[in-house]
Amino acid sequence: MTQAPIFEGLRAKLHARFPKEPRWYPPMPAWELIREVLVKGRADGLDDVQLAGGIYTVLVSHGLIQGGRA
Repeated sequence: MTQAPIFEGLRAKLHARFPKEPRWYPPMPAWELIREVLVKGRADGLDDVQLAGGIYTVLVSHGLIQGGRA
């Protein structure tokens, strides 16, 4: 199931109304998400394959790439 994109004006209004709901946070650039996953994964001692899986999962969960087989 694919989610429809959220218009930024609507996202801003929903974020103002529900500031603690992660779905309405302003979008983060993909490179920043990747950097966060790498920092956290390396701190947890993950290997390269586990880091790649984590990056893939985060990008899919944020709707930046389509889910499925890579």
